[in-house]
This record gives sequence, C-alpha cells and structure tokens, in this order.
Amino acid sequence: MDTGLTAVILAGGAGTRLRPLTYARRKELVPVLNRPLLEYRLRNLREHGVTHVVLACSQGMREVEQHFGDGADLGIRLSYNYEERPLGSGRAVKEAARAAGASGTLVVCNGDILTNLDLTGMLARHRASGATLSISLAPVDDPWHYGVVEVDGGLRIGSFVEKPPRGEEPSNLINAGTWLFEPEVLARVPDDESAVRDGFSERVLFPGIIASGLHVQGFIEDLWVDVGSPERYLRANRLLLERVAGELGEDTLGLEGSDVADDAQIVGLVCIGAGATVSAGARIAGPAVIGPEATVDAGAVVEASVLWERAHVGAGARVTGSILGATSSVGERAVVRGAVLADGAQVAAGCRPADGTRLLPAETADGGRPGERPLR
Repeated sequence: MDTGLTAVILAGGAGTRLRPLTYARRKELVPVLNRPLLEYRLRNLREHGVTHVVLACSQGMREVEQHFGDGADLGIRLSYNYEERPLGSGRAVKEAARAAGASGTLVVCNGDILTNLDLTGMLARHRASGATLSISLAPVDDPWHYGVVEVDGGLRIGSFVEKPPRGEEPSNLINAGTWLFEPEVLARVPDDESAVRDGFSERVLFPGIIASGLHVQGFIEDLWVDVGSPERYLRANRLLLERVAGELGEDTLGLEGSDVADDAQIVGLVCIGAGATVSAGARIAGPAVIGPEATVDAGAVVEASVLWERAHVGAGARVTGSILGATSSVGERAVVRGAVLADGAQVAAGCRPADGTRLLPAETADGGRPGERPLR
C-alpha cells in the first residue's frame, strides 16, 4: 500500500575510499551486479511505500541526476537538494526535508550502502515502540570504524558512540545507515552554524536524544554492506550474487544477450552482462561479474573479479581478485592480482604489475614504475 512516505538520502560524499574508481564515476553509480549502487536503495525504498526521495547532495551529483532524472523509470519521484557547501549530516537532512515539504515520519539513509532492509518491519517496530528515532543496525567484526550502539533485550538503544577506540566498543552492533526521524528529531537540529559540521547527527544529535530519555529503537538488518573500499565493493558483489543466485536457483546469471563460446568454462557463481563476449577456451571462475559489452578473449582467465562495461581481458591473460573499470584493458598474457583499474586504464601485454596495483583513469602499466602502486 502506498503510504506516501518521504525519504532523504545523504549523497554528498566524494567516495575517497573507493578511489581510483571514483575519480571517473560517482560512488552512487558504481555498478553492483551491473546496476548502479544507488538503484538498489531506490528500489528498496519504493517497495516499502516511499513515494518521494530527495537526495541531499553536492554539486558533483549532477552526474547522478543525469542518470536517474526524476525517478519515473523506477516508479518513484526523485528530486535533488544541492548544497552550496557541505552541511554535515544534520543540516543536510533538515534542509532537504524542508525543500521536499516533508511531514510526519521521515526516512533518512546513506546512499553508499547495499541493503535489503525490511523498511516495513522497521516502521512497524518504530511505531509500536513509540520511538522518536529508530536506527538500523548491523553486526560487524570491526565496529570501531563506525557508530556503535548499546542495546537492551528489546533493541532499545541506551548509548551511541561514534568510532570508539578499538576495544572500547559497547557492542558489535553498528549504525547501518537507515534512520526513522519523527519531527522532533529535525527540530533539534539548529538552523545556525553550530549544526554545520561533519558527523553532527552521530556525535551530537543522536547521543543528545538518548540522553534526554526519548525512545531510540534499533532494528537489525539482514543483508548489509558498506561499499566504501575496493575490498568491500568486491564483497558486495559476492554477497548479492550469492543472494540472487540462491533465489533463482541458478549459478550463472544474465546469459541472455551475451556471447559465450561453447568451450568457455563458467565455474561457480557468475553474472554476465548484456552484449558481453567470452571467447573460446576462456575461463570465468566465480564469484565474478562480467559487465555489459565486456570481452574476455581466448584462453583468458578471470577469477573472483568484477569487470565494468566494455572492459577487455586479452588472450591468455589472467585477472584475479581485481576490479576493471569501464573500457579498461588487460593485455595479452598479462597477469593482474588484487588490482583496481579505473576507467580506461591499461595493463600492457605481458605485463605483471605488483599485486594490489591501482591505476588512475587512462593510466598505463607497461612494466615500468608508473602506476604500479599497491593498495593501501
């Protein structure tokens, strides 16, 4: 049922941890199983009754607006609230909500998270508990990198600590990037400069609401990945591939419209985009994603990697645990491991750059030193 909910998506980050991929493409448009990351969030919101989404964003988001437009193709109304300067997590939400004329319960979320959150269930728990604020939660192995909560048996949140020192976390449950705000939450965000700061919500707003005795409710997510680094990006593709393949009962996804030679080997969970070509004797070993119109030439091997659209792997080359951006290429007999090639980057034929190499857009590794920088 259409509840007429409004959501604000925070999308002002520069995607620095995903560089060099995000030098050429907005983080929100980075493909996961050959669809833009943000599309998954928009579809999830629509499925749970959100009819209007406002992106709180920087001027750099014009690329995202060009891609998604007004949201009509996804069955949702999409608008953009561009900030003249970074407003931080509190004021950005307040200004976007004002621009949208939002009232009542407001859905707020980060735009760089892959999730299948049961927002309907979260809303029901929020209302039943009488919460002023609800926060989605996810258990992680490294909670000190995030905002961490302490909860009781009913998941009522008793404390919120942003990026605590390692070993001092109150739990392994972290702020997973979706929140439900009652109007009182935005009323607590000042209109003066005191709220224009990075992390205002996490460091000031949320702890203050808890300290005032208002009910702050937790809700644990199912599938959740912070797509904030190349390693996490590969994990997001793997987890979603496992989920989708399991639901469909198929190991190979998206063969329609692709050209896979009869004697090519497809092993494990693999997604192949429309117009992709996998030539004779090539081997794709999952979890792997081959982007639209990407080409894997004869005898090449691609293992546990993600290729974006029109990426090219030459004959006899081997690509392992790597990300190849759009139109990037790995030459014949070249070997790359744990590499990240931004759009248009090239590894020359026969080249074996250092494991973990990162190449900037249009940069070339040809056996010399330029571009051969390990991941940090």
